[in-house]
Amino acid sequence: MRSFFSQVTSFLETTVAPISNELDSHQNLLRNCYQKWTELGGLRLLVPCQYNGLGCERHEWIQYTSQLAEYSGALLFLQAQHQYAISRLKKFLPDIKIASVLRSLAKDNEGVGIAFAANKKILAVEEHAGGFIISGTLKWVTGLDYFSKILFSFDINGLDYYCFLPFKTIDTSLVLSPILEPIVFSAANTVTITLKDYFISSDDIIASHPFQSKTPFEHPGIYSFLGASKALLKIAATAKYHDNVLAIKRLNQLLKEWENYYAEVMHPTLGPFQLRAIGLRLAEKCLSFAKLVCGSQGLLPAHAITRLSREIWQYSIGGYSESQLEAYLEQKEGQDHV
Repeated sequence: MRSFFSQVTSFLETTVAPISNELDSHQNLLRNCYQKWTELGGLRLLVPCQYNGLGCERHEWIQYTSQLAEYSGALLFLQAQHQYAISRLKKFLPDIKIASVLRSLAKDNEGVGIAFAANKKILAVEEHAGGFIISGTLKWVTGLDYFSKILFSFDINGLDYYCFLPFKTIDTSLVLSPILEPIVFSAANTVTITLKDYFISSDDIIASHPFQSKTPFEHPGIYSFLGASKALLKIAATAKYHDNVLAIKRLNQLLKEWENYYAEVMHPTLGPFQLRAIGLRLAEKCLSFAKLVCGSQGLLPAHAITRLSREIWQYSIGGYSESQLEAYLEQKEGQDHV
C-alpha cells in the first residue's frame, strides 16, 4: 500500500497538477489521466487482498480521497463511481458469487459505474419467466465511454437484487440520453438511462438480499472537504496578501480548524450528516479567505480557486438527501463544533 500511495503522489504532482483546471471539462485529458490512474492499480484499491485487491483500510481511504480532492475533483469524481460500486458489493462478502465478481474485476483491471434510483419506487419491476422486466429512469449516471457496465439494483418482494447493466444503448429497452453538461465535471460524461420493459435474466443476478431501509453512512464528500480546504489554505499561504498581519492570524486559525476537523474525521464522535456539514462550513470559510488574500487574481478562469469553488459545490450535493440538507442548514445557523 505504501508503494501505491507513493506512485499516486508522484502521478498527482507531475501529471495531474499542471492540468487540474482543464480536467473538469476536457474529456481527452481526463480519459488519459484515468487510464494512467488505472495502470497504477487504483481500481483495486478497495478490493480485499484475498480477491487480488489492495485492501485499503478506512484511514488510508481518507488519506487517498482527500489527496485526490487537492489535485483534481474530476478524477476523484470519476473513479468514485467504481469505488462506490466496490464498497457496495463488499457488504455481501463472503458471498461466493460476489467474491468471484470482485476477483474478476481486479484481475481484469476493469472499472464499473453505478446506476441506482434515488427512489426505487420510481422503478416498475415485474417478475417474468426466467427473470424480471423493469421500467424506469436512472438519472445522473456517470462514466459513459469510461466504463462498459454499471452496477444496478432493484427491489421486489422484500429482496434487493444486484446486477450489471451495459453502459450503452442496446435497443429501445435501454436508452441513454445525450451527455449532460453540468458546470462541474462535464468531462466525466454523465447521462440519464431510461429502461422500458428491460429484461434482466435471473442468471445475471449477482446478489440478492433482504431489503433494508437506508441507514446514514459516511459519505466520502467528508474526506473531499479535507482535501479542498487544504488546497485552498496552501494557495492562501503564498497569495498576494499572505503577509498581512491579520491574514497570517486568520490563516493560522483556519489551519487549526482543519487539524481539528481531520482529527474528528479520523476518529468521529459525530454522526455522518453533521460531520459532512462541518466539512462544508470549513471548506467555505477556506474558500472565502483564499479569495480575499488572492485579490483580483482569483477572478481569472484558470485560477485554482475557480476550480475548487465549483468542486466544493459538487462535494456538498453528491449523494444528497433531505437529512443532509437539514444538517447543512442547522450548521449554518449554529456554531462551529470542531
